[in-house]
Amino acid sequence: MTARRRQNHALGSAAAVLLASVLSACGAGGDEGSQMNVLLITLDTTRPDHLSCYGGAPGLTPEIDAIASEGARFERAISTAGITPMSHSSILTGLNNYEHGMRVFFSEDVSHQLKDSVDTLPELLASRGYQTAARVSSYPVSSAYNLDQGFADFDSGVDLEALDLTRQQRHGTVWDTSGRTATQRRGDFTTDSALEWLDANGEEGPWCMWLHMFDVHDFSLVPPADFAADYGIEYPTAEASRTMPGSLEWRERMYDPELAFMDGQIARLRGWLKEHGQDQNTVIVITADHGQGMTEGLRNHGWMKHRLLYDWCVRVPLIIRVPGGPSRVVIDNQVRTIDVAPTVLEALEIPVRARMEGESLMDLMRGQPESEPRIAYADALNAYDSHAPGPKKLPLNQYDNLYMACDGRWKLIWHERSPQHSQLFDLLKDPSELKNLYSEDHPEAARLTEFLEEREVTRVDPPSASDGGPDAGALNSLGYGGADEDEDEPSAAGADGEGR
Repeated sequence: MTARRRQNHALGSAAAVLLASVLSACGAGGDEGSQMNVLLITLDTTRPDHLSCYGGAPGLTPEIDAIASEGARFERAISTAGITPMSHSSILTGLNNYEHGMRVFFSEDVSHQLKDSVDTLPELLASRGYQTAARVSSYPVSSAYNLDQGFADFDSGVDLEALDLTRQQRHGTVWDTSGRTATQRRGDFTTDSALEWLDANGEEGPWCMWLHMFDVHDFSLVPPADFAADYGIEYPTAEASRTMPGSLEWRERMYDPELAFMDGQIARLRGWLKEHGQDQNTVIVITADHGQGMTEGLRNHGWMKHRLLYDWCVRVPLIIRVPGGPSRVVIDNQVRTIDVAPTVLEALEIPVRARMEGESLMDLMRGQPESEPRIAYADALNAYDSHAPGPKKLPLNQYDNLYMACDGRWKLIWHERSPQHSQLFDLLKDPSELKNLYSEDHPEAARLTEFLEEREVTRVDPPSASDGGPDAGALNSLGYGGADEDEDEPSAAGADGEGR
């Protein structure tokens, strides 16, 4: 963040506090809201089908399951991207990517930062007198992307100034149990920081806390060895890791244990809420930025990671617990992560005065039917993104700018540069997205294409002039770049299909 950005950020926070004081002094009547706290938890790279409450291994995620039983669980929630910064920007703003401005991981020509001009959920809450804090776990959700916007206390655990921005940063370790590397930290370290903030500020409410954990994204950082041993895992030695088979097997073996490890951190936070009498005064939201292909993605579409727009990538968990609200609710309707921010505002009885494309989910949680399905949008601007794998690495025809519109049954993935390779799936009959029905004159393709055209989704903004944005090397160290993280893992190219 530049000096000017820091100054503007500080002035904005001061203005928000002043506004809240004025509102309090004048009396806002019925417009004051409920004053409940907000705990937003985002689990990076987390597929819903691995959570126990979504049908995953029984007993794997007891704390998440307990929160789901006290609130609403959404069976089909769709994110706006298969990449961390864009998706989180939508969660925090209630806007799709073409509106909030974060379009790519890095580009010299296309915006790769959240616009200063949009309103974030923490900014809106700060204007109502909320304390705002974020504890996140990796570089892609750091201030380099302007994702600290609205948080008075923001801690990523990453020293951005210490990164050598002139060279490519790669994983320095594999199977590292230290809890920290140059570009990420383990969930328990992030939770430690969150608990420290709560100890100092959490009883003074109301507050909004964002907790982000990165653990299941990869196995460069792993849980302590004794924790892994409970799942029958013994970490390879440094020497053995150089000759072991490709990474897909190990990614899948580590996925559930690392998910269980994150669940344990949520239990620590929930324990604090209960101990300090804040649990029944706190709205809890649990969701993810995107999923992961793994064996399913590799088998069906030739890709084991994320970035693309198939359901294994953009379908995410969404659980919302509102004290005194509906409990043990399971909702089958398609919803979107852009619906999170307006839902929180309605739960707090705060009018939505910022522009948001998302819509509150509270009526669905109360059992009220909807007349029209919510159309979910997502994109993957691979041809613009300097850190997208090249056409020889991505699956066939996926090196393009991809735009998705889905109404829950019909799903269009439109290819901007090669429209003839666009895809249309009937998810009711083909949930694995194997049979492409696309043609220009298909009525469902035409309807969803019109949805995209009306929103001018292909328009792009230049990068922010006030900040140079994230460094290419740091991104590559997290496996998003063309020099993929698996190049640092033994025999990975053959295992994940990227060597084709």
